[in-house]
Amino acid sequence: MCSIFIIIKNNWLIFSHVSIAIIKDILKVGLPLVPHSVGIFILAGADKFIISGILGLTTISSYLVVFQISTVLIFVFDAINKSYYPWLFEKLNENNKITKNKLWILTYIYFIFLLVISLFFFFHGSALITFIAGKNYIINNNIVGLIFLGQIFGGMYLMINNYLFYDKRTLLISTITISSGIIHLLLISLLSYFWGITGAALSFCLSKCIQFLLTWLNVYKITVIPVPIKGG
Repeated sequence: MCSIFIIIKNNWLIFSHVSIAIIKDILKVGLPLVPHSVGIFILAGADKFIISGILGLTTISSYLVVFQISTVLIFVFDAINKSYYPWLFEKLNENNKITKNKLWILTYIYFIFLLVISLFFFFHGSALITFIAGKNYIINNNIVGLIFLGQIFGGMYLMINNYLFYDKRTLLISTITISSGIIHLLLISLLSYFWGITGAALSFCLSKCIQFLLTWLNVYKITVIPVPIKGG
């Protein structure tokens, strides 16, 4: 409230100069993102209530520690994305076919790089968690690998989600996120019941992968950026 008062007092926001068309455009793009926030919460936090009810807090303590450590990647990917998308939008505004193809090729290289990094966590993830959290937290490499791979899919998702934002397909973004969140809840309820913590880690990884693939598929359909195999 204090900030709003200062803005109005100093005439930094003059309502008479605001175009109705601009306001409508802002609402058209911004409002559909509200469900997107709900979907993010489901993917990142709501599942904890389910697995704690199925497995118990004591059993999932190691899982929660690994998940918390893996969130470091979220901050890394978010920082990369915030630095990348202004440059990306500038290149897309050029509407140059060759430039767009180069962007797509660079995106593939980035994906391959991240997937190669993910292999580290499947072979040395347990040692890494023990080193960071202590000897009380010894967990299987596969569980660590699946959780970190899920976060990496999240980083890959951010890279191509920018194209939907550029095309103002925010309703589509929310639909994908909500759908992925619902799938995640169904998977984690089923897989954690049968396979315990491994099932919980697998469901998180699969849901993030589904979110990434659904976004990639829709970017391909919209053809905001052409795919090399299409001859673009």
